[in-house]
Amino acid sequence: MVYLLSSCDEDGVVKSSSGIPDMIEFYNQTKGGVDSFDQMCTQMSCSRKTNRWPMALFYGMLSIAFVNSYIIYCHNMQSKNEKPINRRAFMKQLSTDLAKPWMEKRLEIPNLSRKLRENIQNIIPNSSVTNLVHEGKQAECNKCKKPVCGEHKILTCLDCK
Repeated sequence: MVYLLSSCDEDGVVKSSSGIPDMIEFYNQTKGGVDSFDQMCTQMSCSRKTNRWPMALFYGMLSIAFVNSYIIYCHNMQSKNEKPINRRAFMKQLSTDLAKPWMEKRLEIPNLSRKLRENIQNIIPNSSVTNLVHEGKQAECNKCKKPVCGEHKILTCLDCK
C-alpha cells in the first residue's frame, strides 16, 4: 500500500482506465520542468568548492536565483519581441549590477588602496562616485593625474617614477 500526500489534489481521484491516481499523472506530466531546472543549475553554476555548508547552501540559492531571474528575463524580452542575451552574459551583468552599490560605497573610503580603487573603477567606469578629497590632503600625480598623498608632498606617483 502506498500513501500519497498532495496539496493540490483534494479529491484523490483514480482514473478507471489506467488505474493511476490523478496526482501521479500530474506529477509525471510536470516532472520534466524540475529536471530541466536542475540541469540549468548544474550546467552554469556560481558554486565554488567549500567545506563550509552555509556557503554551499548560499551558492546553491544563488544559482537557483540566477536561473529563475534568467527565465523571467527571457519571458519579458520575448513578450517585447526582443532577443534576450545569452545566460553567461546575463549572469555577469546581473552580478555586476548586484555588487555595484557595494563597490560604489567602497570607493567612498578615502584610504582605499590605489590598486583596489582602480579595479573597482575598471568594473564600473561610469560611476557617479569620484575620487573624494580627504580633508584637503589629496593631491594628484603630475604625469598621470592619479591621486597621491598630498601630506608627503609626492609630485609623481610610484607607477610613474
